[in-house]
Amino acid sequence: MESLAELLFVLASTDRLQVLSYLREEKGYRLSDIAQRLNSSMQEASKHVTRLRDQNIVEKNPSNGYYTLTTLGKLVTKLLPSIEFLSENKEYLLTHNMSSLPEEFIERIGELQEYQYNAKVGLVLSFTHQVIHEADKFVWLMSDHSLIDVFDIERDTNRNLTWRIILPIGSKINWQDLRSYAKNVHTRIEIGFSHEIIAGIALNEKVAGLLLPDLRGSLDFNSGFISGKLSFRKWCQDLFGYVWDESEKTII
Repeated sequence: MESLAELLFVLASTDRLQVLSYLREEKGYRLSDIAQRLNSSMQEASKHVTRLRDQNIVEKNPSNGYYTLTTLGKLVTKLLPSIEFLSENKEYLLTHNMSSLPEEFIERIGELQEYQYNAKVGLVLSFTHQVIHEADKFVWLMSDHSLIDVFDIERDTNRNLTWRIILPIGSKINWQDLRSYAKNVHTRIEIGFSHEIIAGIALNEKVAGLLLPDLRGSLDFNSGFISGKLSFRKWCQDLFGYVWDESEKTII
């Protein structure tokens, strides 16, 4: 625990975190470059770099004077986005439950870092319709209740969308209307029934939205995260695939 405390102490500095951010983006910096980026004196920059070197996070190339991340430093910087996401959203996470997420996705939570947070009644549902409207190839939806009004024959004719929807086992579905929609728009609809809906997801090939259960276990449709960034979409797509693989599937 002592070594962990020492590491956390060294990281508990905005300037030192900035240094790691600079070195993560570039192959290396001289001390003068670091001081300039920090808008600090050479003496202050040297103190920050020395502390990072003492923890073997940063090393200096003696031949050219450039500071770079060590292999340990590269691992540390890969973990920082996860900590930053948790820190930025601590109020949200105190009222929502992530414990049902598979451990591998909690470990990858930093991939959600670039996002837009929305906390407005109806905005998340509005985003779901946006995902459907803007899709060119596919729409994937995961929800803990039946999606009544997402299918629109007039809107979706000749769009050639592929649908995947995950719902709880026992959900009530109007199969006749669903088959009529699929036939009229010439599309493929795959539905997976899952024992547990661990998150709400709406995504297409361009953008993804994510919402989590509240402390009672029900999805909170009044707040969530939205992003078009590849890492965010990949995290959502992988989580959807994880639940999808374990679901009982029906194809229309």
